[in-house]
Amino acid sequence: MSAKKTSRKTLIIGLAVALVFVLAGVFCFSYALETLDVKAEELGASEQPIYEPPFPDYSIVGFENEWGVLLIGVASTLLLFGVGLGVAKLLNKKVKVK
Repeated sequence: MSAKKTSRKTLIIGLAVALVFVLAGVFCFSYALETLDVKAEELGASEQPIYEPPFPDYSIVGFENEWGVLLIGVASTLLLFGVGLGVAKLLNKKVKVK
């Protein structure tokens, strides 16, 4: 098997594993309570934000259900995968030139 074919196979497997983690995160682990929030409630602490975050409580309006979160997770994974692959190719070209 050629190195290019092995490399492509490795990339596909890596992307598939990343997408499986997105699925598991959305459907299995997204219902877990945040420990710090629970402890803060037990101690009677309240939020005093110093600025208005762009996505309060990690939510985007219109994407509150599992399918919206899954869509955002898959899109983010593909975006980061593409950016990482692009950076890797640029670095590989620079190394070959020297």
